[in-house]
Amino acid sequence: MLEEVTTLEDVHNLASDEDVQKWKDAIAQYLTQVQQTISLVELVRALDMPLIEVWLGLLLGGFVIEQRGEFYSKGDIWVVA
Repeated sequence: MLEEVTTLEDVHNLASDEDVQKWKDAIAQYLTQVQQTISLVELVRALDMPLIEVWLGLLLGGFVIEQRGEFYSKGDIWVVA
C-alpha cells in the first residue's frame, strides 16, 4: 500500500534512492551559465535530462519557479536564474 506524502521530508525520503543532488547541481550550473529566466521545457532540453528529474531537482533544490499561463501546461512554467 502507498504511504501518504505530507511533508517535504517525505518527498526527500521517497527520492533518497535517486541522485537528487546531481540533478540540483546540474540545474544550478546551467542557470549560472545562462543567467536568464528559462522555460521548463527549454531547461529539460538543454540539460538532456528526463522531465521528472528536472522537476524534482527544481522543487527540492529551492529554485524560483514561476507559472505564466495555464495550470496544466508545462510550457508555461519558467525557472528564474
